Amino acid sequence: MTKDAEVRRQEILETAMLLFEQNGINKTSMNDIAKAAAITKGLVYYYFSSKEELVTAVIDLVVEQINQQLQEIVQAPSLNFYEKLAEILLLYLVAIKERHKLIDFSPATTGVYELVKNRLTESALLYTKDFIRQAVEAGILTIDYPEYTLKILINGLADLYVEGVQEPKVLAVLIEQSLGLPKGSIKLS
Repeated sequence: MTKDAEVRRQEILETAMLLFEQNGINKTSMNDIAKAAAITKGLVYYYFSSKEELVTAVIDLVVEQINQQLQEIVQAPSLNFYEKLAEILLLYLVAIKERHKLIDFSPATTGVYELVKNRLTESALLYTKDFIRQAVEAGILTIDYPEYTLKILINGLADLYVEGVQEPKVLAVLIEQSLGLPKGSIKLS
């Protein structure tokens, strides 16, 4: 039985994502993905010419999922500025925690980590720059270069996380201080 090419490609992507999240990228082979998807390894290579291409596609899928959630948070009319910041922080922390084997910080997967970091940073900037700009216009934030500040903050938090600073309350305080917000204004549930 043959399947539509896009359906088959999506099945391979989802299978790979599941295996990467369970076992890590280095411990998952293309053969493992083919077996789990109940297809031949050649068919996996038909859709993805290399494991690197498949890893990139999986990361794109993860970032797309996070982007959808991020967009919902930023556009939520029921949340105020501080609640949105808290939800955005929690979104990224949960996404990283749930996918810790995919987003591995080990030296063996430095390239993957950099790819994930760059893609998540790009999407965070894309979806939050207008949100931050609006906060500046509304007088909630008093920063002169919001986009640059946001870029420094996002990259800095990512680097700190890799170094082991993973306590949500600490990260929330760092965001408050970096943006000049009142102490305790970002409440994490």
